[in-house]
Amino acid sequence: MKKIVVPAKGRKIFQGVCAGFIGAVAAVALWLPGWLDRWEYQTWDWRVSRFAAPGAATDKIRLIFLDQKSLDWGEKENGLSWPWPREVYGPLINFCKRGGARAVAFDVVFTEASTYGVADDEAFGKAIEDSGIFIGSVFLGRQAGDTRWPAGLPSASLEIQGFDRWSAGDGDETYRFSHGSFAIPEVTTKAKRLGNVHLNPDEDSVYRRTSLFGIFDGRTVPSLALAAYLLDHSKASIAISKGALRVDGAVIPIDGGGRAVLNFRGPSGTHKAFSAAAVIQSELKIQAGEAPSILPEEFKDAYVFFGFSAPGLYDLRPAPVSGI
Repeated sequence: MKKIVVPAKGRKIFQGVCAGFIGAVAAVALWLPGWLDRWEYQTWDWRVSRFAAPGAATDKIRLIFLDQKSLDWGEKENGLSWPWPREVYGPLINFCKRGGARAVAFDVVFTEASTYGVADDEAFGKAIEDSGIFIGSVFLGRQAGDTRWPAGLPSASLEIQGFDRWSAGDGDETYRFSHGSFAIPEVTTKAKRLGNVHLNPDEDSVYRRTSLFGIFDGRTVPSLALAAYLLDHSKASIAISKGALRVDGAVIPIDGGGRAVLNFRGPSGTHKAFSAAAVIQSELKIQAGEAPSILPEEFKDAYVFFGFSAPGLYDLRPAPVSGI
């Protein structure tokens, strides 16, 4: 029987095809269970923490945390158990207004009436209304909450140029929500704007991306941060196209769900932060004619974000640059 001899060139082609086939099978085997994504998440975190060279953090952002020191101060000095009366937040809002802040965004959804009574909610609502710079939170979801935008609330809808074209071609529909959880009327009807605080982690429970907007009941609702910016830039130009959202000329890369990769400027503490107790005490001292521990000028022209950081309040999240 005559032996068949395969030319060297043919052997190389055959070997190349086999190697490519094996590589493709291996890639699919790793991709289907999500192993490649998890590997990418871990290596991305490592690259961010070791090699990223972010730009200088803006001095126009201030953070106010209801931290453990604040809880201890409330209990020991004022006999306040948790949750605090909401009128306590009034001096905090007043202090930011006094200092010339551009916006005060509360990363808290007050969905239930105060346990201290109607007068407490009314006092909080008056402080919100008098400030003229308060941004309230809504939580858009797909299971619980209202299915329609409540009457009497400030309009949250954005006009995004090119949205219809983008949503028809590049959108993956994850930005659409069927339900919304809203704060009590004393808060929502007095706020100047409302922002969505819905935020999902990646599959490994680490937060790396943020949704810049969500669609609910025909309204395009901005994220809390974008809502704060828009309060001071009511005529901002916003346009969307494949892979990018443009806000007043700034280009923000996004995915098909309108999510942007969080651009971390550094670990916790990069942006100047203050304890809620210190801010409240400073405002009360000014009202009493005394020298405050924090000068109101610290908040001049700043976008202020208020939230919880005390461990017992369970509002902490894991991030690539600083753990929990």
